[in-house]
Amino acid sequence: MLIKNTSPARVGRGFTLIELLVVIAIIGILISLLLPAVQAVRAAARRTSCGNNIRQIALAVHNYESATKRFPVNQIGPGLADGTGGFGEGYYSWLVPLLPNIEQDNLRRSFNLNINHGDADSYKLSDTHENANAAATQVSTFLCPSDNPNEENSIILGSANPACSSYAGNAGWPSYAEGYTGERRAPGKHNGSIPLFHPSSPVDWHTPKIGMYSFQDGTSNTALLSERLIQSGNSADAINNGDPRLRSLHVLERFEALPEILDQMSSSHAHVFESAHIGRSWSSGSPLVAPTYMHVQTPNSVIGHYNTSMDEGDFVVTASSRHSGGVNMALVDGSVRFVSDSVSPEVWWAVGSRDDGRIETLLD
Repeated sequence: MLIKNTSPARVGRGFTLIELLVVIAIIGILISLLLPAVQAVRAAARRTSCGNNIRQIALAVHNYESATKRFPVNQIGPGLADGTGGFGEGYYSWLVPLLPNIEQDNLRRSFNLNINHGDADSYKLSDTHENANAAATQVSTFLCPSDNPNEENSIILGSANPACSSYAGNAGWPSYAEGYTGERRAPGKHNGSIPLFHPSSPVDWHTPKIGMYSFQDGTSNTALLSERLIQSGNSADAINNGDPRLRSLHVLERFEALPEILDQMSSSHAHVFESAHIGRSWSSGSPLVAPTYMHVQTPNSVIGHYNTSMDEGDFVVTASSRHSGGVNMALVDGSVRFVSDSVSPEVWWAVGSRDDGRIETLLD
């Protein structure tokens, strides 16, 4: 005889709502713990990639100097009138002649260096200019992976819409600056690594020829290039409410001591016009946009300009970056360092000069 099983059926037990919420909360906590670590790894990778870009540019400078016995020149103004109503070579940045040394020879050949890199004697570039397409070409080596610049530069620089650069050459100290304690006894010429030159108005502090022999303080003690943020604001409101490191303060008077320049900038006011152009073109040598910077303010501090910036090149642009805590920098010997925002001003000033007699070393 069959005996019927009258015991209740066993029913599988599922998750309760509370248990499910606990599991989700634990997963959320794990993700929140891992996310900063992932972001930190990505940031470190971008910083390393940026350092590699800087190293490539430094190597290109070395190769250029080996071939020409001089460092590339940054032209801050238009060329001389040629007698036919046109102008000669002018307004080219120091990065243009380096193109063949970073495997961009075709791009270099597309520039016509016999005409100004700008309309007539202006630094602005229209889409009808012969160099328009070349200037609008973004060179990946010239852009830090951490940067995300505004690609609309035509409002500020003309309809050619030039491409930008994250990297800038060391122009040293402003004209006449004598250093921290007067160690530069004969102020006059820019004393950095990249010479500034105004082709149609050469003056005594614009020395277009600098070679390895020029670095009296040593190539391992002098900065060659670093990073510099790119202005993305296209209106007064966007600039005034944007990154304070891209608002250029007006230096009202010319001071000789670097601490006096710092004091002046700390109580000055920003100008929208000068601020609007910073970093928007890698190919233009105009002080407003040129890929150059100066060793006055320490990294990621404010920037400034003089009334004579356009003629003399004294645009006090500060090294800056999207990396946390500092900037990548190449010294003239080709080595690359990450320099902290907290670097001593005296060390920063000394490293910016090639011949002030103060030999300082940047430590990692």
